[in-house]
Amino acid sequence: MADPRTDDLLDASRVDMPIVPAPVDCMPSVLAAGRVAPVVKVDYYGGTVWDVCDTELARMALADRRLSKDIELAPDWMRIPGEFSGSLPSPEVARIMLMSEGAEHARIRRAHARIFTPRNAAKWAARLTRLADELLDGLAAEAFAGGGEVNLVERYVDPIPLGFLCEMLGLRPERHAEMKHLTDDIIYSPDQAARAGGVGALARAVAGWASDPSSLNEGVITGLLHEVDGEAVVTVDEVVTWTFGLVLAGYQSTASLLSSAIFEALRRPAGRRPRGETQIEAWIEEALRAHPPATHATWRFAAENLDLGGYFIPQGAPVQINIAAANRCPHGELADDFDPGASRDHVSFGLGRHYCLGAPLARVETRIALGAFLSRFPNARLSETTAVGWESDWMNRRISVLPVVLAAITQPDHERLDERD
Repeated sequence: MADPRTDDLLDASRVDMPIVPAPVDCMPSVLAAGRVAPVVKVDYYGGTVWDVCDTELARMALADRRLSKDIELAPDWMRIPGEFSGSLPSPEVARIMLMSEGAEHARIRRAHARIFTPRNAAKWAARLTRLADELLDGLAAEAFAGGGEVNLVERYVDPIPLGFLCEMLGLRPERHAEMKHLTDDIIYSPDQAARAGGVGALARAVAGWASDPSSLNEGVITGLLHEVDGEAVVTVDEVVTWTFGLVLAGYQSTASLLSSAIFEALRRPAGRRPRGETQIEAWIEEALRAHPPATHATWRFAAENLDLGGYFIPQGAPVQINIAAANRCPHGELADDFDPGASRDHVSFGLGRHYCLGAPLARVETRIALGAFLSRFPNARLSETTAVGWESDWMNRRISVLPVVLAAITQPDHERLDERD
């Protein structure tokens, strides 16, 4: 394919993006980029990133094979300690599914698909239900005793995906706090040195488990290690790298989705909250659209000079897809727009060959946890004295403080808890 005539194409305008994590909600800034132009440029650690904001162009970019996810195409200036491309091993050591293409991507995806089977999903759903009930039992007992306001992120939202992920990987309970601390640092610390330190510490921890799995329960890590000498030809370095990726992707993103779904429910009177599986599933899809846990997709790189919707993107350019803006264009919605009855589509899990393999599991986790909470505490409400707290940058976004008043449950409810015990 001939290179596009650059003099016939548009040069994207520059916009400011909040690239350093901070205790604020960056969603208004991320959405504002989409109102500037369909494609914009962002200054990022001394380099330039092309940011695709328009809905149709975002869909085109997600499926365009000229926009490659091959990590070898990343420019040297992006290999920043603590940042995404600087947190990965060299391609010669191991590749992750998100940063590979072609036959290598297909091989890695097949290996991961063995994990996300229908049989495992059924088993995991049962475990998630038990975990949610255990956490809610504790909150219910506290509410019955006259307990006041709680940060639901600490008491319910984080422990569900974190506890489930650790169990799925085969990590014992004493590892849970370590996983939370490290992932919080890697994704949300404003200190780049702390992020880089978290990356190193997590990589060393996973490497230690892989070299001596006796400290693990049976789970994903031991399952992958069993493939090292099998026909899948998985290497120990790949087990380490893939586990690292599962930790980062499997905990924080699901926690962000769950907290946003609960937040939107508690902003409304009890009668306007979702009830039943159909309403809850629609609510989750709208939470994914309006509050994507990753406001931008994972990195892509232009394998050649290309014309994207009339904009020139040079070969080698890092390209991002602004998921948050694409989900809301062309209506120019504000950051707090939320309407589960509208049934609007979204690209929060991507599109095409790189569609998120863990999307069904994230939906199951959120459906179970959201439904269980609203059923147990139908009259819970947001605090009137403590503000909801956010942490975000242009890539990631979560609620860090969700202050909730749990309406006191009745004596029979509490007695039923005792009877079940």
